[in-house]
Amino acid sequence: MSNIKIIHWLVLFGAVFHWSGPRIIAAKGKQGDNNLAHEIHVTAIEKTITLDGVLSENEWEDAAVIYTFTQKEPNEGALVSEPTFVLISYDQHNIYFGIRCFDSMPQLIVANEMRRDYDLSENDFFEIIIDTYHDQRNAFYFATNSLGARLDSEIKADGAYINRDWDGVWSSVAKKDDQGWTAEVAIPFKTLRFDNKDNLTWGINFARYIPRKHESSYWAPISRNDDFDDNGKFKPSKFGKLLGLQNIKQNSRIQLKPLAIGGFERDYGAGNVNKTRLSEIGLDAKLHLTSNITSDLTINPDFAQVESDAEQVNLSRFSLFFPEKREFFMESADVFTIGEGSTENPFSLLFFSRNIGLNPVDNTGIPILGGAKIISKEGPYELGLINVYTNKSDHSNIPETNYAAFRIKRDIFARSSIGFMALSKDLRHDKHYNRTFAIDADFAFDSNLSISGYIAKTQTPGSVGKDYNSYVKTSWGSDKYYAFGSFTDIGSNFNPEMGFLQWRDIRKYNLFMSYSPRPKTLNTRQTHFQNNLEYITDHKNTLQFRTISPGIFNVFNDESTFFIGLTNYYDNAPGFFLGRPEQPAFVEPGIYKYNVLGVSYASDQSKNLSGSLRLGGGSFYDGSFKGMTLSSAWRPNNKFGIDVSWQWNKMDIPVANGKFDGNLIRAKLKYSFTTRLFINADFQWNELYNRFSNKLLLNYIHTPGSDFYLVYSDLWDTRAALQTTNRALIAKFTYLLNL
Repeated sequence: MSNIKIIHWLVLFGAVFHWSGPRIIAAKGKQGDNNLAHEIHVTAIEKTITLDGVLSENEWEDAAVIYTFTQKEPNEGALVSEPTFVLISYDQHNIYFGIRCFDSMPQLIVANEMRRDYDLSENDFFEIIIDTYHDQRNAFYFATNSLGARLDSEIKADGAYINRDWDGVWSSVAKKDDQGWTAEVAIPFKTLRFDNKDNLTWGINFARYIPRKHESSYWAPISRNDDFDDNGKFKPSKFGKLLGLQNIKQNSRIQLKPLAIGGFERDYGAGNVNKTRLSEIGLDAKLHLTSNITSDLTINPDFAQVESDAEQVNLSRFSLFFPEKREFFMESADVFTIGEGSTENPFSLLFFSRNIGLNPVDNTGIPILGGAKIISKEGPYELGLINVYTNKSDHSNIPETNYAAFRIKRDIFARSSIGFMALSKDLRHDKHYNRTFAIDADFAFDSNLSISGYIAKTQTPGSVGKDYNSYVKTSWGSDKYYAFGSFTDIGSNFNPEMGFLQWRDIRKYNLFMSYSPRPKTLNTRQTHFQNNLEYITDHKNTLQFRTISPGIFNVFNDESTFFIGLTNYYDNAPGFFLGRPEQPAFVEPGIYKYNVLGVSYASDQSKNLSGSLRLGGGSFYDGSFKGMTLSSAWRPNNKFGIDVSWQWNKMDIPVANGKFDGNLIRAKLKYSFTTRLFINADFQWNELYNRFSNKLLLNYIHTPGSDFYLVYSDLWDTRAALQTTNRALIAKFTYLLNL
């Protein structure tokens, strides 16, 4: 009996006897024992699978089948509440997945996102996560919903690092019907990296999320203790096994992506209009030197951002962080990541690629003549090399510069590693250079205990001594308890010019603890009682900055959340400017003690209309602070959506220009014609910095891995009336060639 027939028979039987799950299939299906052991055997097929979202028997009859899904939430260990099956086949070019998500109430399936790489977490969606090296450390992540939307990522270090900006070439087609929804997924082997062996074993896991029930379930179970850091599903050490892959190869050795850009840009300033015609061609190339070694080359690349940076308001004396958005740097970015804090909001990063090809003063582009990158994974070793050469900028005094990075890591023990990184920045026709050297280690244990850290040193002409940085952290967690501690030491002359750094000449201590019971009152799923202590001194042990932040974070059964917390500040501040750039308030040097209370609520984000509200207020540098952030999202159907946010801050500090309001409003509209054609509009108003901007983006994915972009943008100065300062219309075309 074919596996397709088994599935249809099971569903009919289950409809009468109310879904009795794997016990039936274990008796009738040849894959039953393997499912219970979380191993699945696949065999190669000769026939062609046409992706149309229909699991036709003649295409899938020889596929392996998976069906035993168990819940993590809301009922840990229980069977998935709606029957779920996965069919797996492969040929010389692709691995195929046929997905059947039965649903007893198909009219309530949530499907409102079609765009590439957008968040699916509030949709009914299905996840495929593949550990192709079976090293229980690294994996590729793929997700789709009932509209065939595609979301993918790279997973590294057992879920410690997730590169959500990675884009693979793969296909998904889905359909809804009166029994739920189906999807067919094809992932080309050329998209993945794996060992060059005749017989392969991969780690693999599958997950399904049903938003109306707030239910997450997995084939290889993920427990709540595994998910204490919200990354349980990204841990390859918890995956099952996929066996039977034989004689698969990288079918494409060379990938070329030529690009062409055309358009215009106008700058309006001091009564003059500077017109620039844009006409560029460039080339990106990916060379698969072996199945484990990949080289990326770029010539005259386009690093224009098709997605706007989010406007931010700086109400502190520390630097704002803007993430990287350029494709050449984003892929395999984790290889070069050493620093403190998350990659979304770091305290330090030794290598910050946004320093390359972008002027840090005004964020204007600096011409990049070319760049090369090599990433290799051979056995326990991972190697990364990158070299980029920038031309002299017409808008700054930055000369031609060469940027280079070298990285090597070695896996040790089950899930630990040690590594070394060297960075070099050299200015041509100038004696200036900057070097950074670092040794790092990461130790992970099965008891959810981890210890990691690094030691770094910089070299800069004219700087001698005190040019070091050391960092160590340890954490342990379970579903009920979590603790994190770290120590940082940064010398006064530590100068990573290719990195991002918030502060020098400090010792920093951090301790975070939480207790997270699951009370059965007030419709609560889990309550987190937490406290965070940050303590910073100089090297004379004089206290410079301290925060104590107790709080309560409550997650309800519908996944809405409520938070209340108080932060007590001690700031031995130097003099610094705050507020409007043209009329800033100067905060005098001194010791400031103040408290800020924060309260927030976020509704169930899977609803067509959802929102959140954050309120804050208290004393602030001998004055007062009040703030509010209101966000809403409306998804009336699967094509249109709008996100609106309003942030308001009111400052009253007893200094000149110390009384000011700041409004920050952003509206993002999207319309998806298909999963390959969509248009976005992004409007932002930053009252504090007198800026209003809009960006309209049309994106058409004409073939897999190939795009056409049409971007129109305006930037206005709002100090008096709307005055245009910049306008641009840009078209960009790329085409992926596999040779």
